[in-house]
Amino acid sequence: MLIPLLLAFFSVWPPPPVMALQRLTSGDYMAVENANHFLVSPNGTFSSGFYRVGNNSYCYSIWFTNSFNKTLVWMANRDKPVNGEQSRLTLNADSNLVLTDADGTVVWSTDTVSDGEIELRLLETGNLVLMNQSQHFIWQSFDFPTDTLLPGQRFLKSSTLISMRTQRTYLSGFYYFKFNDDNVLNLIYNGPSLSSVYWPYTMVLVFENGRTPYNSSRIAILDEMGGFQSSDRFKFNATDYGFGPKRRLTMDYDGILRLYSLDEATGAWKITWVPDGRVDACMVHGLCGDYGICEYNPFPSCSCPPGFYRADSSDWTKGCKPLMNLTCESMSKEVDFIQLPNTDYFGYDWSYAQHVSIEVCRNICLSSCECSGFGYAVDGSGQCYPKSALRNGYRKPDLAVKMFMKVPEAMVKSTMDTYSNELNCSMETELVMNTHTEGGKGSKFEYMGLLIGVVVAIGVSEVVFVGFRSSTTGDDGGCVDLVKWIMKNVEDGEVGKVVDSRLNVEEDQRKKMKVLLKVGLQCVREDRNLRPVMSTIVELLACCEEPEEPDVHGDVYD
Repeated sequence: MLIPLLLAFFSVWPPPPVMALQRLTSGDYMAVENANHFLVSPNGTFSSGFYRVGNNSYCYSIWFTNSFNKTLVWMANRDKPVNGEQSRLTLNADSNLVLTDADGTVVWSTDTVSDGEIELRLLETGNLVLMNQSQHFIWQSFDFPTDTLLPGQRFLKSSTLISMRTQRTYLSGFYYFKFNDDNVLNLIYNGPSLSSVYWPYTMVLVFENGRTPYNSSRIAILDEMGGFQSSDRFKFNATDYGFGPKRRLTMDYDGILRLYSLDEATGAWKITWVPDGRVDACMVHGLCGDYGICEYNPFPSCSCPPGFYRADSSDWTKGCKPLMNLTCESMSKEVDFIQLPNTDYFGYDWSYAQHVSIEVCRNICLSSCECSGFGYAVDGSGQCYPKSALRNGYRKPDLAVKMFMKVPEAMVKSTMDTYSNELNCSMETELVMNTHTEGGKGSKFEYMGLLIGVVVAIGVSEVVFVGFRSSTTGDDGGCVDLVKWIMKNVEDGEVGKVVDSRLNVEEDQRKKMKVLLKVGLQCVREDRNLRPVMSTIVELLACCEEPEEPDVHGDVYD
């Protein structure tokens, strides 16, 4: 009887609490398998230990303890993850902090040597330090930032914030925040084949951006109140400026630098500053690759110009490829121009002319094989920008520039009939990034993204096809037109009859599905001018309001 009682007692007894470490001393190590092996700052704001970044892949990292999903602020080995077994972080007797993989290979180290006793500690500032008996730092993580700057952390001429590769890929990405050679803080796209500055705007003088290159210190700092100051005269304050919130300045994976404040009650982050107050994400370089065009309404989306196709279906940064080879030989024969209204490609101007006609600008481009196209200002100034390369394209409704892409004449003839001046419900366009709301699940943005994906692909046919097929021989009054059949059932409130039963749509989702179907029907109108633009689609799906009834007379529904 005693043994069963003991077994029952221990089975309900809670597991022992995880006990964090306060320090490592010479000879100590942290094992990736041991859940107790992590450091914590004095007040518990930060933790430091092995952080899982993939399947059996770990990086030694620092994170905000109480933030949603343990937001990382520093990584030792972001580009060389270690195994989930037998990997160690060891403070050697010679004062060198060493990270080894399962096979003993040294993946990362501080390369430090010091006499006397050394300790590894995590400070309340988020700074991981090696300190001697005199409390002097012989190494600190603040000197080697990854993608985040913390309050009190000095940003120097040797410092660089490098973004993550994607939202869920922790490898070093292509976007940098650093002091450039002109002593000015820049946001830089540093891609596999090219590098370019996209902030501050490079088409104006440094002084017009409120900066100065005449400083030799190259130093910046974010203070505890949310104020940022730099030696190039760049400064800003958080919208919630003042003592209190935990903050971080992060070079995000999408190329935008953001200041965040932590809501400790929910663990969610709130954006409290972005460059220039409002950043059009399409001005970030490298987003849509060569020839690709970015449009922001209200989310950035990439598309290929007519006559071009996506180079990699999984990666927009690889851009678009032409249906025909664009070589000097092909361009030396009969060529023409594809016209793209309200569109421009940033930079790569190999010539410039003012107060000239489109015909003169066209002839300038035709005269050189190096010219890939030209931008022409349609505001009456007659500005002409022949370009040697077409990268970082963007489209805005109010952009007074028309782009002319030089291509073989045959390519123009085969594509002009398919080009639309407006971004309508098109399968050629795809959202390329998410909004930056962190924390919580099932947000309206996640749901909206799902719906947009269905509508853009016009998944209406997938959703309802089975129901249509099984009903056309029934009591539909001889209606065999799919669109008209859908419309009739939606108007009659028979959403369940329309939707494929295999989707298992719950009762509380019927209204949202009804909205989805109505928006989808508007997207397949025969008259393109009556189709909603992407911004309208986003608004409808975001709030799940029912759109206006489409005119069933004189349109595709007849």
